[in-house]
Amino acid sequence: MPAPHRPRGFTLIELLVGTAIGALVLTGIGLVFVSQATQYQAHASRRAVQSSVRQAMSFVERHVRNAGYGVDPDRAILAYDSFDAVGNARGVGYPDGITVHARDLYFRRRATEVGTDFLRFDLPLQRTLHKGEILLVLCPGAVRYAYVTVGETAQAKATSVRLDTTPAPLDSPSGPPGSLFRELSTLNEACFHDTEPPVVVRVERTSFYVSSFDDDGDPATAGTTPYLMLHRGVDINEDGNVDTADATPLAVGIEQLQVAYILNTLGDTPPPLVGVDDAVPWGETWHIATPELDRPRLVDAYASPRRLGSHPANIRQVRLTLVARSTRADTQRPGDDVLTPGVLGSEGPPLPSGTTSWRQLENLGTTPAKAFDPRGGGFSRAVLRGSIAPKNLLMRSQFTPVHLGGG
Repeated sequence: MPAPHRPRGFTLIELLVGTAIGALVLTGIGLVFVSQATQYQAHASRRAVQSSVRQAMSFVERHVRNAGYGVDPDRAILAYDSFDAVGNARGVGYPDGITVHARDLYFRRRATEVGTDFLRFDLPLQRTLHKGEILLVLCPGAVRYAYVTVGETAQAKATSVRLDTTPAPLDSPSGPPGSLFRELSTLNEACFHDTEPPVVVRVERTSFYVSSFDDDGDPATAGTTPYLMLHRGVDINEDGNVDTADATPLAVGIEQLQVAYILNTLGDTPPPLVGVDDAVPWGETWHIATPELDRPRLVDAYASPRRLGSHPANIRQVRLTLVARSTRADTQRPGDDVLTPGVLGSEGPPLPSGTTSWRQLENLGTTPAKAFDPRGGGFSRAVLRGSIAPKNLLMRSQFTPVHLGGG
């Protein structure tokens, strides 16, 4: 009868070998997981960047396309080349700003009494009129009219509003309307006090600019997250001032907004392009700096010399360029460069030899402000361009709305 075999376990060498093989397998699985997670985060970051820039462009396009509806073309669009939002002034190497004006479709009142510092309405207000809102007072037939600005917030159910009689402030996209919307002396004319009361409509002011601030409470990233900001030019928080505190963050990660303008032309003459090879006059000065005899008028024919000059009323197309970046940097990569032509990651082709005039971001130049430099930093970036034709700037006469009152 054979002797039974005694139970036998693993030797120490077998255990060590098995442990080593298991460790290698687990390490491989871990590396694959980490790699997949990293790739997922990178793709998710890029998708978020692309989504942000598309949504921002869609919103800005919609307002720019409507610019000038029911508003004189000479004050429908205001340009701000290189706007430093923190300093509320023109800077060097900053993103651009743009302000557009269009008439509110749903506000209409009769002015039963008109003064140089107030308006009295035939019906109570259905909504609050905030300080800074623009009103357009139209005489019967809209032959004469005046733009004025609300000076004190009027609550809903009020039947009158005080007008702003203070000196016009510095014109900026983060402040109240300027001198173009304070035609108080015009209200002394007889047609505003005739037996047929004038009609009052509201003009919407919409400004877009880029600013950065702390949005997550992290001291390491304080003031470094860029946003596309929306400002209505009104005292939204009702603190008595119209300033940056009344702005609304519109889209996160928008690092650059560059704007250029294609002006009116005739025949085969190449259209002037303002804002690429030359500077855009700041805000209202583009209108005011033009001699009065050369400013386009509503009644001017499209072939009139006034319609062919460098003036905001003659804008036929607005070119927008937006750059969005990821909200957090990736320390494992240098980050995209969308400013330098030909660099891997930029959206433009390499420059031909001898070419020096082509620019990746319109008139930004090569030395942008540090907080808005679209190069490196470990950020993923996306560039989106759009061209918008504001057809309402072709308007050649004012009009009085026929719909019933509201607002």
